[in-house]
Amino acid sequence: MALDKITVFDPTADERVGQDNLADRLTTFDGRVVGLLNNTKDRAEIILDQVQRQLQDQFPGVEIRHYRKPSVSGMGREIERRLTGEVDALVSAVGD
Repeated sequence: MALDKITVFDPTADERVGQDNLADRLTTFDGRVVGLLNNTKDRAEIILDQVQRQLQDQFPGVEIRHYRKPSVSGMGREIERRLTGEVDALVSAVGD
């Protein structure tokens, strides 16, 4: 009778070394450009419209720009380049 072999995998990850740096937090949105990124999910536009109203109420000098991903699965290099070059802050909404 042959012995069956069982392979067991260790699911633990290697210890993380280093730390990701976060962007500096803006002190105000007045005079800044905020991008609102629609991920194409249902009701994402409703959420972003509400975010826009609240930002404009609190920061009258904010400029809002709307962006829309071509699909929920990915952003694509073109939108990524535009966002990187055009906005100071970004809000992305997930609808449903």
